Amino acid sequence: MPPPHIKVSRGRHSLVLAFPSFKVAIKIYRRGLLANAKKEFEFLRTLSEKKFNVPKPYELIIHEYPILVREYIEGKHLKDFFNESSPNEIVKVLKDLLIIAHKLDNENIFLDELSYPTKNVIVTKDLRVYIIDLERAVRTRNRSNVTQLLGFLYRIGISSSVLKQKLENHINFNVIRRLGQIYKVKREIKCVLDEFFL
Repeated sequence: MPPPHIKVSRGRHSLVLAFPSFKVAIKIYRRGLLANAKKEFEFLRTLSEKKFNVPKPYELIIHEYPILVREYIEGKHLKDFFNESSPNEIVKVLKDLLIIAHKLDNENIFLDELSYPTKNVIVTKDLRVYIIDLERAVRTRNRSNVTQLLGFLYRIGISSSVLKQKLENHINFNVIRRLGQIYKVKREIKCVLDEFFL
């Protein structure tokens, strides 16, 4: 039997070894980051139990270098998905991501990752959206995943990027700041979805 294919990625605080054929990923944290590992494991467990699209956590191994064993999600990072997908596919994924961000806001869980979500969001072949990194997540009502994601989309809107050109006929970039202010007050996603997407 040939050895399994392994995908390796490095983050600021960890190394991730993914075994796609086994549908398992192993996240090895830097020494001294046990609190980060415990927090991420608990958030993954809580959100997984509530049927959020996050990897299922399998085990947390307490060690000098803490190890989180979790489900491997097959798909494309958001950045690659943006580059390779049609405008309609991108719009569907952005709508779903905004809804997920809103549901997280309702749980008072702030990811602190959606201001630049291109590495922490995976899109599967059937266009399901998964948040894969919750290491920086915190419980708070004072911050919002939706407004952070709108900030990311605002930066796309003021850029001259290929992505902006791809989405100009599908997204109303001009209303993002106003929608962010409305959302901060009302915490309702419907107005954001209704006005933002053409």
